[in-house]
Amino acid sequence: MKRDTIRLAIACLWVSVLTACGSATTQLSQPPPSSEIVFTAERDTLQPGECTSLSWDVEGGFGVTLNGDQVPKTGETEVCPEETQRFELSVDLGTRLETRTIQVFVNGNPGQRQADEPRPTEPAQAQVDRPQPTEPAPSSGSSPEVQPGTPAFQVETWVSTGGPPGGLGYDIRMDPRNPDVMYVTDAWAGVFKSTDGGENWVPINNGITTRVGPSGDGIPAFSLTIDPNNPDILWVGTQYSSGTYRSEDAGQSWTMRNNGIQEQLLSIRGFTVQPGNSDVVYLSGEISSWEWNVEPLPSLGLDRVRGAIYKTTDGGQNWRRIWYGDNLARYVWIHPQDPNLLYASTGIFDREAANSNPETLDPGGVGLLRSRDGGATWEALDAKNGFQTDELYFGSLFMHPQNPNILLAAAGNDPYMTALGVPLLGAIYLTEDGGDRWERVLGLPNASTVEICTGDPNVMYAGSRNGIYRSMDGGHTWAEMAGNLWGSDDVLAGFPIDMQCDPRDPLRLFVNNYIGGNFLSEDGGLTWRVASKGYTGALMSQIAVSADDPGLVYSASRMGIFASDDGGENWGGTAVHPARVPEAVVIAVDPFDGDHIMAVFRDAGPDPFLSRDRGRSWTPALTGLWEHGNPAGSTVTRITFSAYTPNLALAAAGEHNCHERPNACQSSPAYGIVRSTDGARTWERTGLSDAQVFDLEIAGENLVYAAAYPDLIYRSTDGGQTWEVIAQGISFQIPIDLGPDLEIPVTLSVLSIAVDPSNPNRLFAGFYNGGLMTSSDGGQTWAISAAGLIPEMSVSDIEPDPVHPGLIYLGSPTSGVYYSTDSGETWMTLNDGLGTRAVVDLALSADGSVLYAATSGGGVFRLGTPASLP
Repeated sequence: MKRDTIRLAIACLWVSVLTACGSATTQLSQPPPSSEIVFTAERDTLQPGECTSLSWDVEGGFGVTLNGDQVPKTGETEVCPEETQRFELSVDLGTRLETRTIQVFVNGNPGQRQADEPRPTEPAQAQVDRPQPTEPAPSSGSSPEVQPGTPAFQVETWVSTGGPPGGLGYDIRMDPRNPDVMYVTDAWAGVFKSTDGGENWVPINNGITTRVGPSGDGIPAFSLTIDPNNPDILWVGTQYSSGTYRSEDAGQSWTMRNNGIQEQLLSIRGFTVQPGNSDVVYLSGEISSWEWNVEPLPSLGLDRVRGAIYKTTDGGQNWRRIWYGDNLARYVWIHPQDPNLLYASTGIFDREAANSNPETLDPGGVGLLRSRDGGATWEALDAKNGFQTDELYFGSLFMHPQNPNILLAAAGNDPYMTALGVPLLGAIYLTEDGGDRWERVLGLPNASTVEICTGDPNVMYAGSRNGIYRSMDGGHTWAEMAGNLWGSDDVLAGFPIDMQCDPRDPLRLFVNNYIGGNFLSEDGGLTWRVASKGYTGALMSQIAVSADDPGLVYSASRMGIFASDDGGENWGGTAVHPARVPEAVVIAVDPFDGDHIMAVFRDAGPDPFLSRDRGRSWTPALTGLWEHGNPAGSTVTRITFSAYTPNLALAAAGEHNCHERPNACQSSPAYGIVRSTDGARTWERTGLSDAQVFDLEIAGENLVYAAAYPDLIYRSTDGGQTWEVIAQGISFQIPIDLGPDLEIPVTLSVLSIAVDPSNPNRLFAGFYNGGLMTSSDGGQTWAISAAGLIPEMSVSDIEPDPVHPGLIYLGSPTSGVYYSTDSGETWMTLNDGLGTRAVVDLALSADGSVLYAATSGGGVFRLGTPASLP
């Protein structure tokens, strides 16, 4: 777990040379002795006119004051506040004052907790201010004093920030009656609609019941088509689920219509409605190898698929399969003067054809299809028609709006372009005779989408991950508009999957991107800006919040690193050289300087990048781990800044894929932990050098814990230089249910670790498909914590509240968010308003008032409102 917020801890009572915080047999170096301070309230929420008792017990120190008045070291007093009041107990330790505070809420005060709202089950205990460093680094500011805010769990509901942009986009469409009405689909987040030309988007998924993902909340809307005869009729198809939905009210509601579809797991990649007859609709799709072949086939890394085309003549009440072949089908076009003349594209850049051969590097493929009898029979348009034999994957096809004999097609396939070592594999093809002969008009590596502008068909566009091109003469000549790594100045676009040209202005172009959201150009593709506000299906990795500003939050996702200074209301990109790459997997923020961040991008190499200006510029931070080579997939996987010692940072390194499939990490390369004492400029190896570390917790000035594969807990008492195993094999206590009366112990992977700030002996360990375990003796013994939790849930993150003792949050990619007010003894769900429970990471503000959840397929959600927001 990242320590991106200030962690406030009660100092342990040290006895002799042994610590109660550690193992009973481990001798540790001693910090300066500290006083033990207990400060409690009988009740912390009152009605007007009611009273409560405050009690305290102090061992050590030289003097005690309560709100400035001298009091004995042990005492009790009754208080009857007329309004919400903060009580502060101060202890003179000789060299410093140490304080504890309790806030007593009086109902009726604006913004205060009401009597019927959730409250901790234990008496309120005061928070402890974290020891401040005596010598802040010159490049870092000192940590601020933290005043407790209203605990985030008391807020009624989560809100979606609508960002950061990203997701698995697929189709983008404009209403022909009003191009400002637009629709977009996402394979995780569903269907979104804009009524202001793409400036703002809202989800419209009422009635789409298909769900996917680890939490069962993902909405896999793949394809969308607007009926040209009645634009209030929409069609949506889902991925891996044969879900076919129709709306007759412009997306307000949907009904399923998939009777007759033979496959159980068909990915529906496109619809086409016959002009003049809305009852006739064609559906094209993809059949995964695990359905048509029962199990996956050998490949170059992507699925080898077949395809199907279906037809309905009664508006989707019944479907009949009219083509079945060796590659997926995507687009079907109907000749407007001859409805029996059909064209279909097959293949796409991120799938392999069923008839491909990875051993001989034969890409296979089908090419384009043509039918002259309404789909009863089909002919393949392939090499004999002018296509190259290794360019038979056509992910995009467009018919000229005025001359249907002119068609434009994009050919490209990523795995075979890479395997064959042909840098120009992929092209744009043009036919002007109805498909008999095709001309290769533009070599475009891995071409993925084309568009002909209906308002001016001489203007055509083509796109790939390598750039956006435009033709002004009907496709005969082309010019590059935006090159490799295109997008806005600070946001990388991704893989263009679909285009939509505004019929009112051929220079106004939208592109929907795989992993990259929507982008808009208003100058024919020369410059771009993000047009995704409110629409996100972002696949997140991590999230971090500034220690001194609850509204300053950073996120890592497949689209890159994003920053928001208003609690996620708006997100800005950080994709500038040398970090202008996708696949961000790590983000960490320095608790002493909210502008100082570190990130890891899988596509930029295994080492982190460092920024001291919120991502406006980046420099590499070389760890020195890879001088003997870097096995594929190995990167820095976790970074943690210390909230106790300026410029101290720890990083874990290993195989990133282990974090996605932790129970399959036996043979994965592992590099343990490296350490930096100069703000991540330089790094040194530590004594832990061969473990696959999933999580790190810096719990004190010198105290650090690490969770490693499979279920090892390490501890360091010298700031991460040397390590010892304090627990192993603890997951054997977790029973695995294999059926009636059959439970066996197995080793489960530990994913997350945390320390209770109010009790450093109390540790938490979250497991992959194994729930939560706790230790109350510094890791010597462990017990299952299951009261209120799903026993077999995965626990991706654990976030103790640093200023509200006993309050802890837990995130799960399968079950959402939970909270405990009794230090993890019992748990309650916290999922109201959480659009997806696939929570991969949490970040809690230093004052405990704002909790952020990063999700897989839903972007970032926020619980609580930063004080800086209106």
